[in-house]
Amino acid sequence: MIIIKLLGVDQYQAASFVEDIQDQVAQAFETEPENILFYAPDSFLIYRGVDQTSYQLVVEIQAPMKYHPIEEQASEVLIKIFSQNHVHVRLVFDYFEEEHEHEFVNEEYPRFMTKGNMAHFDSDQEEGEEPYMGDAFENFEEKKKAKEEEQQKEEQERQSKRTDK
Repeated sequence: MIIIKLLGVDQYQAASFVEDIQDQVAQAFETEPENILFYAPDSFLIYRGVDQTSYQLVVEIQAPMKYHPIEEQASEVLIKIFSQNHVHVRLVFDYFEEEHEHEFVNEEYPRFMTKGNMAHFDSDQEEGEEPYMGDAFENFEEKKKAKEEEQQKEEQERQSKRTDK
């Protein structure tokens, strides 16, 4: 498994960005897209107190040693891809021996969540139903006063039950 960590990228934009480049990156490493995961932590690159997000990008690649011979090829492709959205790109490769990688894949579930196999929940709002666009504060003071009176009444009832015991 190749893990590509993106530092200095907006984490909310990263998902859609990665969706578009997954196959290209897999081709650069001469592997299947399923062998590559991206990691976009909530991170900032800072220079002299100024946030460099989306200006500077540091890409850390953790990969099995077998990918070392194609590092130059992969670097060229990654720099080409990432420089489309960032001014400066720095790649750092970190290789490991495959015997130091351990993994468990639960065969009862798909290998990855995708847009097609994710659970989708209905909202409380009926489809086609328009949200309330009226004045949410209409008669606010009256409703507030009525609620306070109701709470006072409930508190008095609780107090009287305590004194009755």
